[in-house]
Amino acid sequence: MRYVLSVIDTLSEYSGRIFSYLSIPVVFIIMAEVIGRYFFNRPLLWSHEAMTYISAFIYLMGGAYVLKRRAHISVDLIHRRFSTRGRAIMDLFAFIFFLIFMITLLRTSTSFAMRSINILERSGTPWNPIIYPVKAGVLVAAVLVFLAGIANFFRDLKVAITGKEEEEVS
Repeated sequence: MRYVLSVIDTLSEYSGRIFSYLSIPVVFIIMAEVIGRYFFNRPLLWSHEAMTYISAFIYLMGGAYVLKRRAHISVDLIHRRFSTRGRAIMDLFAFIFFLIFMITLLRTSTSFAMRSINILERSGTPWNPIIYPVKAGVLVAAVLVFLAGIANFFRDLKVAITGKEEEEVS
C-alpha cells in the first residue's frame, strides 16, 4: 500500500510541478499581445485563446498537486478545532462528497474527451485551434485528482484508526 501511495504522490507532485512551467509561455503570450496591441496597434488573433487554453492546462494539472499537499480551500475555523484523529474522521466523511463529485466528473469528462477526440474538435473561432487536447486534459486531470483523493482517503483512514499521522512522502 505504501508503494501505491508513493506512486500516486509522485504523479501528483510532478504533474503540478511540470505543468506549472507552462506559466512561462503564458507570460510571453500576454507580453506579445500587449506589445502588438499597444505599440503596433495590431492585436494578435491567437493570443487570448492560446493563453486561455494553456492556463486551463496549468489549472487542471495542478489539482492533484494541491490535493496531495492538502492546500485546497477548507473551512479552517471548524477543521482546526478538532484533534488530528477528529480532522481525519471529518475528512473521511467529506470523502463521500468528493467521491460523488469525482465519479460524475470522470464520467462526464470521458464522454466529452472521447467525443472531442473522435471529431478532432476545433474551437470554431477565426484562429480555430484544436481543442481536443484540452478536453482530454480534463479527463487526465480528473484521474490524477481522483488518485490523489484515494491516497488521502487511505491516509485519513490510518489516522482515524491509529490517531497518528505518517511522515509526508515526497
